Amino acid sequence: MPDTEAKLDAVLAKMDELLAAKDEQESKLNAILMKLESLEKSQKKTAQDVDELKDSYKLLDHDVTEVKSALAEKANRKEIDALNKKIEDLENRSKRNNVVIWGLKEGAEKDCSSVEEFLEEELFSKHMGLDNIEVMRAHRTKINQAAASATAPQSRPIHVYLLRYPDKGRILKAAANTLKDNPFCDSQIFISDDVSKSVRSERAKLRKDHLKQLKEREGVQFAFIPWSVPAQILYKRNRF
Repeated sequence: MPDTEAKLDAVLAKMDELLAAKDEQESKLNAILMKLESLEKSQKKTAQDVDELKDSYKLLDHDVTEVKSALAEKANRKEIDALNKKIEDLENRSKRNNVVIWGLKEGAEKDCSSVEEFLEEELFSKHMGLDNIEVMRAHRTKINQAAASATAPQSRPIHVYLLRYPDKGRILKAAANTLKDNPFCDSQIFISDDVSKSVRSERAKLRKDHLKQLKEREGVQFAFIPWSVPAQILYKRNRF
């Protein structure tokens, strides 16, 4: 009898273990089912989010395409502007040793063997008192004849290429002192540096829009536009 009870207790204990294991498995299964349900909901939400993202990416891609197009156009403009600036810089560098003589009547140089000799001896040496000026090349250039009067055709300017850069400064400085009210070959001439059209326009704009106002400003002793690139105004204040 005791053996039977012991066996029965063992069976019951085993059943309890099995039931406990079953409950544990059911709990795990329920947890898995809940996870699967959650994953299913999450998958549906993810699919919805993906669809929304696709729509957003389509809009973003369209915007990016427009921005790229605008940037490319802007970059092209910048490249063109940069290229034009480089070309202008090269032009001004190539003219570094140049001066331009304005207003000298046509044929004034006819008695000399060359324009270069005429300028070195007659203009720079005798008329302006500048010795040892060596001219490499000199030639007249075309002008817009429409701007000249039919009854008084305008003389073509003479572009002069000098051997030495410092001579350019000597000529421009002497021109300011010796050419005013002092005709040369029956011509009232003017000498300037040789720069690009853009620099000439910038100087003209500074002269028109700012130079006079700056000169009239209280405390300014003097102001002028120098022969320099880029165009600028230099001025000096009065000392108090």
